[in-house]
Amino acid sequence: MTLAYHRILPAMEILDCTDPFDFKPHIHDRYVVWINTGCDEHFSLKGNTHVLEQGSIGIFEPGLVHGNGPCVRESRHLRSFYIDATFFEDLGETYGRPGHLPDFHYQIRDREIWSALARFHAGMMGKTADLEADVVMLETFWGLIRRHGRAMGLEADGKEGSDHRVQRVVEYFHAHLDSPLRLKELAELAGCTEYHLIRLFRTHVGMPPHAYLLQLRLEKARGMILNGVTISEAALATGFSDQSHLSRKFKQRYGLTPKVYAG
Repeated sequence: MTLAYHRILPAMEILDCTDPFDFKPHIHDRYVVWINTGCDEHFSLKGNTHVLEQGSIGIFEPGLVHGNGPCVRESRHLRSFYIDATFFEDLGETYGRPGHLPDFHYQIRDREIWSALARFHAGMMGKTADLEADVVMLETFWGLIRRHGRAMGLEADGKEGSDHRVQRVVEYFHAHLDSPLRLKELAELAGCTEYHLIRLFRTHVGMPPHAYLLQLRLEKARGMILNGVTISEAALATGFSDQSHLSRKFKQRYGLTPKVYAG
């Protein structure tokens, strides 16, 4: 059983997971395009559980709170792509349709694109992109955008965090990841009571403020470590008390320690 992350481009990382590890509710700071070539995968959104069927494609936008795990632990094979928005923006420019991103589809049934994604993922584990991979990657993801994309600026119905008070606090989080924060100051920033702010986050984001802040800090630390920053420096820059604190939370979130992730 394996759980391995591999960066194939500055803007794209992939996950190959046959381990039965349950990914508790979390976020990504990138788009997630995911498929399964083993068993179905259950996932949670807004307190409801859904199933990504084998042969289907899921796309989650950055910041969307979700959790997932295998329906049959012994036959899991989860394949995920973590992709910066800049990749899709550049892709639109390349094909003469600037300003297009993946739509917010939690399950797409497109066997042709699914098969292309599965082949590309399998071929790229442990490798870096070359000329052939460049061609396959662009054609595969452009097919995904062309068939299932949307114009940038068009909001999906029920977009997470759409309340302006939540957005204000989330922006504040991003600017103060290395600082200790208190609920009272966040409520004053949002212009509501502390109790109401907790309810707003649970309704519009899917978890309370402290849990969402932890996810933001972990994603920031992950990106720093991926780019060569030491674990201790990443911990200091993202508000963790020390390296061991970051390592403990990191393993709970990603299924492996920062040291293993960094390779």
